[in-house]
Amino acid sequence: MRLLKSLIILALAGGLGYLAFAFIWGFPSVEQRPITTDQATIDRGEYLTALGDCTSCHTAEDGASFAGGRFLETPFGGGLYSANITPSSQGIAGMTSAEFYQVLAFGADTVWRPIYPAMPYTSYHVVTRDDSDAIFAYLMSLDPVHAEVPANTLPFPYNIRLSLFGWNLLFADRSAFSPDPKRSDSWNRGAYLVTGLGHCGECHTPRNALGAMEPLERLIGAKLTGFEAPDITANGLTERGWTHKNLVTYFATGTGPQGTTFGEMHLAIKNSLSKANPEDQSAMASYLLNLDAAPSDVQETVEQETPPAFKAYDASAGRSLYLSNCSLCHGRDGRGVPSVMPALAGNSTVAQNDAVNLVLVVAWGLDASTDYGPMPSFADRLSDTEISDLVNYLRQSFSNLDLPLLQAADVRGTLNQN
Repeated sequence: MRLLKSLIILALAGGLGYLAFAFIWGFPSVEQRPITTDQATIDRGEYLTALGDCTSCHTAEDGASFAGGRFLETPFGGGLYSANITPSSQGIAGMTSAEFYQVLAFGADTVWRPIYPAMPYTSYHVVTRDDSDAIFAYLMSLDPVHAEVPANTLPFPYNIRLSLFGWNLLFADRSAFSPDPKRSDSWNRGAYLVTGLGHCGECHTPRNALGAMEPLERLIGAKLTGFEAPDITANGLTERGWTHKNLVTYFATGTGPQGTTFGEMHLAIKNSLSKANPEDQSAMASYLLNLDAAPSDVQETVEQETPPAFKAYDASAGRSLYLSNCSLCHGRDGRGVPSVMPALAGNSTVAQNDAVNLVLVVAWGLDASTDYGPMPSFADRLSDTEISDLVNYLRQSFSNLDLPLLQAADVRGTLNQN
């Protein structure tokens, strides 16, 4: 608590300093440009808007596209409602392209209206002004939706907006994207999309006590709405069996030999990554796997090898549970049914070092919004001990990694925390 109070005081002091800086030297300003209305720019803006995954956050459940109102829970208690970004009086009508870019890149269009970093301007700062203008042109071409957004519900002191300038002073990067001249054009394109519009780090990077991404732990995985956004560094992906081809397939379809989407990633695939063109999907995969070019189109296959006996582990209880509860859908050998039921052999979720996601999927199931769903919940039919036995069997039988064994207490701790 003392550390948190110190950080809050530091953020408020930084905010006052930033306000003084803004009034004396002026708020960062950008060139005023007319709103582009040509169809080619609008079409490009529509594509870039999809790459930025704006739909997922700015569309409430059963609401109009981009009309805002989706509730975003925060770790500080309460939450935020996404903004209406249609050209209505409740949205972005009257905004200039310069103001839009300032919001996108700096998190505010004036010193008095900072926005919370739930809108990922901490990643969007690398988006070019031309791309920002194209996105704005597309949004301004939409039909206005007159929808009021509910008030945010953050508690004190997090509801003091001016403190965000202190937060920005401490944590928000303002640098533009800088291509690496030693890397390929494809790798640099992937870097621009992953770090910028794709804002992958916002979910896959751990955060500090005030909600800022930890720069030294970028993309190593983080908790997100209960689930674990996995490690998507090159080492983490390769360790779990991802290849360039399979990652591109996953971006395009939400499924691959290493698993299928669920939770927030399902929305990201559905509304964003699946709409990227093959060149951009390949570029993102190349960047994440740290490849300067896509491998030659040699047929890639992923065969499940017999895992070594890493531990003295009695699999009998887990195997019995698997055969009686899971094998009908996933197969006795865990290979699933192509296009019908995902394989567990070689599955990336099964192979994660932290078993949080696997425990939650077994306990809670998956709804029909996933590409393969629904999957039933087993929390009402399996005890904590049985879930731990089943999860251990899956991880020891269908992964070639030396993964830690779970105990019933680990399962209960995961479920209690979520």
